[in-house]
Amino acid sequence: MYGVPKFRENIFMKYKKEVLLSVGAVVSIASLVRFMPSPEFAESQPIDNEIDNRVVIEEVKPIIGYKVIINGTEVGLIEDESSIGDLVQKAYDSLVAEIGYDPEVSVEPALIPAHDGELTLDSSEIIESLKNEFKLAAGTIKTKAFVMRIGDDFTVTLASEDDIKDVLCRAQEKIVNTDAYFEVDFDENEHSSMIKTPKLLMLDPSSLETSLSTSSSESGEDSLSAEESVSEEALALNAEALPQAQEIEAEVKEEVSDEQVQEEEVDEDEAKVEEEPGTLMEIEFAEDIAVVEAFVEPSDIVDVATAVEMITKENEEEKIYTVENGDSPWLIASQNDMSLDDLYKMNPDLKDNEKYMQVGDEVVIMVPEPELKVETKVEIVYTEPIYRETVYVDDPDTYVGSSSVIDNGSDGVMEVTAVVTQLNGEEIDREITGKERVVEPANKVVSKGSKPFPVKGATGSYIYPVSGFVITSPYGYRRGSFHHGVDLALASGNPIVAADGGTVVFAGWKSSIYGYAVEIDHGDGVLTRYAHCSKVSVSVGQAVSKGEEIAKVGSTGRSSGPHVHFEIRFDGVAANPIDYLD
Repeated sequence: MYGVPKFRENIFMKYKKEVLLSVGAVVSIASLVRFMPSPEFAESQPIDNEIDNRVVIEEVKPIIGYKVIINGTEVGLIEDESSIGDLVQKAYDSLVAEIGYDPEVSVEPALIPAHDGELTLDSSEIIESLKNEFKLAAGTIKTKAFVMRIGDDFTVTLASEDDIKDVLCRAQEKIVNTDAYFEVDFDENEHSSMIKTPKLLMLDPSSLETSLSTSSSESGEDSLSAEESVSEEALALNAEALPQAQEIEAEVKEEVSDEQVQEEEVDEDEAKVEEEPGTLMEIEFAEDIAVVEAFVEPSDIVDVATAVEMITKENEEEKIYTVENGDSPWLIASQNDMSLDDLYKMNPDLKDNEKYMQVGDEVVIMVPEPELKVETKVEIVYTEPIYRETVYVDDPDTYVGSSSVIDNGSDGVMEVTAVVTQLNGEEIDREITGKERVVEPANKVVSKGSKPFPVKGATGSYIYPVSGFVITSPYGYRRGSFHHGVDLALASGNPIVAADGGTVVFAGWKSSIYGYAVEIDHGDGVLTRYAHCSKVSVSVGQAVSKGEEIAKVGSTGRSSGPHVHFEIRFDGVAANPIDYLD
């Protein structure tokens, strides 16, 4: 019991065999886990299993191809992943061939290795699936059409070249008033066959004529023949016509007997001329036009009628107007179909500085113009007058200031040939290419009185018709008109007496200018007139003596206050009364 202690075996040594086997198994499993492939390849790799302390390696399955996946859907199998690029390109080329243009889209299918199943080597289904995917990526499929650009920024799209031609023909017919017939052709661009330039062609230029509205004759009613362009009545005025006409408006409308002869002054730039229909020589589009074949959204294409309306509709375009002599802001706005307020808005400094506007200044205006502009050149032949000259012949038997027409003469006729350039039917330039005198003018002959007024009247002397007066308006020019008498102002009701003896030839209401008036014939072509009376005291045919009362001072007719308007006339020609009154 108390002998040598019993030997106790160490637990490791006791179970050494089991420990070694366990450690070996752990190491084996760790090695397998370390080099184990991803799950999708697990079937083809050896797997260690601890079965009765032995490792068993299963057979690895090989990759037989690749599944092609588009948007999560398998569309087929390919043998080699490098072949997918060729299939994608074939699908894209097929789509381009079908729709006619490059949609500029891309599709990237996914590839997943395949280990079993039959290998599908027919690639047509894969190509068709890829093609459909490209279509989806492209969205709306565009269609081939023709885009026409006019100028810098206007475009319109039509379905065919024939539609383009139809639109341009219809548009020029609306813009240019002509009976000529045209067709539209295309010139190809030297750098690209896809770009073409339209041009207008006359079908038969030698026989086409067009009516032309010009700046000198805007309508048929304005056109006058050479014989009608200057009326005889207008040419029958003498040198006294202007002041007499002004006096008539201001004072005596009825007194024009000695003022019917005057040389007529005609502004040749304003003359009406008669123009014959011209021959159309040339027609072309005034702006750059290009037609490009392109693929567009179907909704961008318009029909012919819509396109014609678009390019002929008048749009407001900003332009520069150069101020001319006689211009004013109101006149500039009116001539350009603008309101004055719109003109001021476009030219902010104009309103405050319009008094200082000078010829040559530039003003911004808005002018309605269509998108399409057509320029024509037309040769026209028209006539214009060669104005007659006036020759004066002195007549010693009539008083100075009187005149009469001996021979009215006539204007000549000039035939003019010109080439007129029009833009959308409006004349922008005219070149005179020839002139021929077809009728020579005949001078107008006017007799002018050279006999001086008598020193005194028929009886030798004249007295003032009133006393206590103030001269408020003398004989001669006043306020742009001619005053043929003298105004003697005094209170209403004062007596008016005859300046000399004679016979009353008028008594009563003369006119809205003179009011109540009396006229006395003193013999030998001498007549005195007394106007603006408040009352007439004599009657026609009554003989009166010098100093005899004939009327009362008043302010009838066109008068600014009570006075007597007194005239003295020799053979109907007014003279200064002061020179004959004592």
